[in-house]
Amino acid sequence: MCTVESMPLETDPSILHAVKTVYTTDLGLPDDWTDAQRADFILAEAEKITWMVRAEASTLGDQSIEQWTRRHDGRAPDPRVRTALRIAARAQALHIVLNTELYELIASDTEDEYPERVRTA
Repeated sequence: MCTVESMPLETDPSILHAVKTVYTTDLGLPDDWTDAQRADFILAEAEKITWMVRAEASTLGDQSIEQWTRRHDGRAPDPRVRTALRIAARAQALHIVLNTELYELIASDTEDEYPERVRTA
């Protein structure tokens, strides 16, 4: 049986863009890496984050459908509502995962570089 989870996953272009931007403008990569090594690393990070978003979105989507069903006396949502709940779950998952796996790296990198700013903030 082919399920969404077993289908090949294409790297989300918006995630790839975010990873590339953060690593090329905020975090940096080792100076001794070749362009190919940099591209491979960025792609691998984007693929990892894409999978994490997919897993988190699935969990959040299932939870939101269960909550909706409980709020509506055990009646399952129709396909349109189910789709809307899954879309909202994906957006939430994207936000959560990008923050924890990518954007927080900027904050911790800045804290390491400027510890005096962190102590006075």
